[in-house]
Amino acid sequence: MSENRQDKQKNKKRGTVIKIVLAVLVIIILLLVHRCTNLFGGKDKDTTRIVTEYEMDLDAITEMDPEERQEAVNIAVEEGMMNVNYSANARFKGKVSEAFNIRNIENNHGPILFELFDEEGNCVYASKKIAPGYEMNRIELTKSLTKGTHEGTIKVRYADQGSVSAVFPITIEVK
Repeated sequence: MSENRQDKQKNKKRGTVIKIVLAVLVIIILLLVHRCTNLFGGKDKDTTRIVTEYEMDLDAITEMDPEERQEAVNIAVEEGMMNVNYSANARFKGKVSEAFNIRNIENNHGPILFELFDEEGNCVYASKKIAPGYEMNRIELTKSLTKGTHEGTIKVRYADQGSVSAVFPITIEVK
């Protein structure tokens, strides 16, 4: 008889655990249904869609006729262009340049900046603004490089338009 009583107690506990698990599952399902209703058609203020400035610009562009659209593209391309002349090889005696040149071409939209990087990507020089039509042919490195030849890069960008930039290889020789 004691086994029968123990079985009844086990069955009672098992039934209670099953009821609790089912109750938790029902609550989770109700929460998921409520969440999905708010996401897909509910009036919850947190899900209100905000039209961004980008989307407004995109709508304006798609409403243009093809000629107007092409003209807008041409203007954007022209504004993004940058022309510079620079020395592909630079020679330094210690930190001071003996042979180096960079020129901001006259037709550019504004002043440029440039940075020199060594082969490990460390910035060894950062320029001040160079106005259109001007050049820089003498610089002093802010960090010393070991004697020898270094394969670095030069990054050139508009001073006032951070999104327009270009990176080119440059050989840096240090005596």
